[in-house]
Parts: sequence; structure tokens; C-alpha cells
Amino acid sequence: MLVNRIYTFIDRYGVEGVYVSFSGGKDSTILLHVVRSIFPDVKAVFLDTWLEYPEIRKFVKGFKNVDIIKPVLNMKDIIDQYGWCFPGKDVAEAIWYARKGKRWAINKLHGLDKNGNPNEFRQQYIKWLPLYESDIPISHFCCIKQKEEPIAIYEKETGRHPILALLASESQRRRESYFRTGCISFDTARPMSKPMSFFTEQDILHYIVEKNIKIASPYGVIYEENQCIGQNSFCMAGKLKCSGEQRTGCMFCPVGCHLNNFAKFKRLKEHNLQLYNYCMEELNEKQLIEWIHKNIYKIMNTK
Repeated sequence: MLVNRIYTFIDRYGVEGVYVSFSGGKDSTILLHVVRSIFPDVKAVFLDTWLEYPEIRKFVKGFKNVDIIKPVLNMKDIIDQYGWCFPGKDVAEAIWYARKGKRWAINKLHGLDKNGNPNEFRQQYIKWLPLYESDIPISHFCCIKQKEEPIAIYEKETGRHPILALLASESQRRRESYFRTGCISFDTARPMSKPMSFFTEQDILHYIVEKNIKIASPYGVIYEENQCIGQNSFCMAGKLKCSGEQRTGCMFCPVGCHLNNFAKFKRLKEHNLQLYNYCMEELNEKQLIEWIHKNIYKIMNTK
């Protein structure tokens, strides 16, 4: 199924008309492995925001035929102009536009639909009103400025269309996108292929083990929860985990950090104190983290 979707997309545009979006994460590493096992000359594109773990950037540079592109704005400029993306893109977008006086966003944060009527689904947004009312700079623009805009420029200049390692299981937005367009969209403003949409996190980890694919070092090693780290045998019946990071991406990204007791920041402080201090002091992320510590218990216990 995965291979068929890749064939279908490349058959339409040709090898010179596509690229694999390669972040250096385990999902896109699998995708690049599969695509190049069929079409060895397919281009990969790495967006070097400088926010990736240094080991990820080093890992990417070990691959051939990779275009490396950079964003126009750096992280400090983005935070100064737009703010942090927290707790996720959906809520951050609503907070940004509600602060601009947009009625649809204000309604959303008050659990109302666009017409001002109570909406059952939108009740989940009410608990984030204290963040909206705070002085913490919040927006959804980080990924837009750091990733989406430079990628749009690249695609316009090259005429290439993306093959993306996006999983529908990762977020509500991605599930909705998958239900709208499926794994391939030809008739949209931005044609793309998402051949791994139906994969789960366990599918990813099992594939890596079964195919013995090398992944970046921040993930550590893959092990079964009922086995000790370092054992070489897998019964492949238990749940697999990474001994290091479960997800990589931006080192400083606060999205979801409250859900696992800020574990990523604790690990960053332990392994790279210089980057941790830059994040907290120069980017002033400590203001956001302190606010979360002070308010999150009440927020998470609000129905």
C-alpha cells in the first residue's frame, strides 16, 4: 500500500518533479528509505532552522542529494514579533486572532460556534481563557515562518511537489486533512503525497526494527517496554519505545510540554546546558514555562 502510493505520485510528476521532505526524524527517515529503494535519485529537502538537535543536523548531512534550505526569519525574531506556539497550533491561532478582536476566535475560546451559540466540541477551548487573558505572547506563526513559507518559496522556484511523512494519528488537524484528501491530493492548490498517513507510532517503530534502519542518535535505542534496554531480541508483541526522545523536531518547541512534565526541557538542560540557557534566557521561554507551572493544574482540571 505504501509503495503503491509512492508509485502513483511519482508516476504523475516524475522523479524531477517531486521531493521527499526530510527532517531527520524517524518518520521521514523511513519515508526516504522506502522512496529511494524504488527511485534512488529522488531529491530530499531538509529545512535547517537551527532549532533541530545538533545530532539531527549531523545525521541529515550523512545523506546524499539533499537540498538544505533556511527560513527568512530566525527564532528570536519570530518570538519577538509573534510569540510562542502553545499549547498547540489550534489554540494558539485562536488566541492570536482573539487578541486581534476577531469574533470567530473569541467565540471559539468561549466554547461558542461562529454564530455565538454553545458548541459541544468547542467547550474544550474554554480552559485556555486564562492564557488568552495573560501577557504571554502566543501565536501559531512559528511553523508558518520557520517552515511553511521557506518551503513554499522552494516549491515555487523548483516546481517540485512534496512527499511528506505525516501521520493522521498525530493530531486532529492531520486526521481531518487525511479524511478530506486521503494519502494523495492532485487537485489542490498544493499537490502532495502523504503515503504514510495510515501509519501509527508503533508501525513506525516496528518497521525500523524489522528493516534495521539507522535513525538519529537523539532517539536512543528502540526496546520493548517489558524488556531491558540493550537486549537484542524482540518478540515484537509488546509496545516499542525509544530510550531517548520519542519525537524530535524543534528543541525549544513548547507544544504539549505540559503533558509529560516538561521532560524535553529537562533532557535539554542535562545534555546541552548552553542551548537550554539560550532558550530560556535569550528567547525568554522561561516566562512561558513559569506561567504554565503556575496555572496548568487548574487548567487541566477544568472541564
